[in-house]
Amino acid sequence: MDTVVDYFRSHLQQVVTLHTAMFQRLLFEGEGVPLELAELFDDAGNTYISLSESISKLHVQRNWSQIEEQLDAGVEPALRRIKAKSRMKPRVRRAKHLAQPVKNKAHRTRV
Repeated sequence: MDTVVDYFRSHLQQVVTLHTAMFQRLLFEGEGVPLELAELFDDAGNTYISLSESISKLHVQRNWSQIEEQLDAGVEPALRRIKAKSRMKPRVRRAKHLAQPVKNKAHRTRV
């Protein structure tokens, strides 16, 4: 995963350097505000949004793998507990502990 982080850093450094040079040229070397500046803002915005989404996906993938590791670590002890309980002899209840049948009163209809 460190290779991926290094890739994002390298890519971001290149993008920031390029955008900085373009902003300086358009803002300080010309007269007025050229149309290219609007295009540059659009391009820069889309580039940063794309980078943000990629980094977020990477972060989510890392978190899911950590969650899965934690779940896997908890599954084994739970399976051992279930297996231990399944080896136990079932308890037999005495008849006096069983529920008594419910006596239903006949429904009367009023005429």
